[in-house]
Amino acid sequence: MRCLLACFALLLLAASSRAAEAFERAFWVWHRAAPLTAEEKDGLSKQNVQTLYWNVGEMQNRQGVWRWKHAPLPLVTLAPGFHVVPVVRLTSEEKAPFAAPAMPALLKALPGAAHGGELQLDFDCPDRLLGDYAAALANLRRTVPHLSITALTRWPALRGFPALAHSVEEIAPMFYDMQADPTGVSSDAPPPPLLDPESVAASLRTWSTCPVPWRAGLPSFARLTVFDRTGLSRGQIPNWSWDDFCFHKNLRTLGPTRLGVTLFRADRDTRVAHTAVAQEEIVASRFVDRAALAKVFAAARDAGAKGTIFFRLADETDPSGWSTADLGALAAAEAPRLILRAVAEDRFELVNDSDQDLPARLSGAKGDLDRGYALEIDAPAPLFRDALAGDFWRMASHARPDAEKPTPVAVPLATRLTFWFSHLPARSRLQTGLLQLAPGATLAQIHYRILNCEGSDAWKPILPAATPAQE
Repeated sequence: MRCLLACFALLLLAASSRAAEAFERAFWVWHRAAPLTAEEKDGLSKQNVQTLYWNVGEMQNRQGVWRWKHAPLPLVTLAPGFHVVPVVRLTSEEKAPFAAPAMPALLKALPGAAHGGELQLDFDCPDRLLGDYAAALANLRRTVPHLSITALTRWPALRGFPALAHSVEEIAPMFYDMQADPTGVSSDAPPPPLLDPESVAASLRTWSTCPVPWRAGLPSFARLTVFDRTGLSRGQIPNWSWDDFCFHKNLRTLGPTRLGVTLFRADRDTRVAHTAVAQEEIVASRFVDRAALAKVFAAARDAGAKGTIFFRLADETDPSGWSTADLGALAAAEAPRLILRAVAEDRFELVNDSDQDLPARLSGAKGDLDRGYALEIDAPAPLFRDALAGDFWRMASHARPDAEKPTPVAVPLATRLTFWFSHLPARSRLQTGLLQLAPGATLAQIHYRILNCEGSDAWKPILPAATPAQE
């Protein structure tokens, strides 16, 4: 009997392992025509990502006619070795975009964008048109057999949903931006987070009975929104970096970060990135809270989702959000592991030697004086001769660094150098500029610590430069 019970337990464990493996991770790739880099391919493969949903173009219905806004992007060379599904965005200015006169052009154009009989459509269908959309999809599926769609989370409650579900092979409900921004944003009434676990939990219950396979569309990006003095949204800030506002001298933090939402108020007319922000206007930073994302990821699997699709595939820009490595390690509770090492006689680099991102730190106990992280390099005497910030936001040099008010001094008089930075993704690094020690000084005489980073605030020795064999 004990032997049978042990075998049964092993079978359950194996089945559980297979179920976990079957829960696929995929990414939406948006606004990108460049092929994957070798580094991106390697990162995706390490996380066992096999499928990418790549936006190849947009069709728009204007004056009753469906037309390509731009010729669809060819997929052949973009991601060799991966299963790539083309995605076409549909938009319309018409009240009846799927009226009979408009359908021939749509049904003729879309099969040409399919790849291997596969295509996904992204259309924010109004509730009143769900039946018309279902009929159009059923018609299209005659020539595109592997047809999938994105979906709004409220659709299962609508009368036309069963017909819609059976008109496609797969559905990807998008569990983000589930609430519109309020009309009176203030410090007491912040905008909704990109991902709210409580709101998603209620929606997942309705999707658990979906009659066709579905994948949970989850957010991994970050967003900056400007709200005017009355609390109305003025839109999103494009092309920003975390440093643009983490250390912005004209933005005042209005409170702690909650579910990834941090509010700032401009104390004078200013700019964030290249966007003008007037005095008293609010800038809301929204990035997806990692703990909330891990919770929803597990809940989607328990609700019967076939897998997840993260929006969007991370690139070198900060708005793309969490790194691929971090998203592949959502269940891990480890803190990022930061190491400082020499890379040459006059350069040092800070490395995040883990699969966890160190996220942007936009607020702290000391308010505006407590944003970001600080790498401190300490010496028992003035052993530094020159130092430049390099990849870091700023560098400062001090004497009497542990006094209540450290004394700012020139580098040759300093016993501590401080390098400020806002974040550090998994497997990434920041390199100092020129950092020279006095003649005769050695690495053994200096040490470092990182403020505001869990597990890194104790003084540690600096690692020597790696030899070619070690690299």
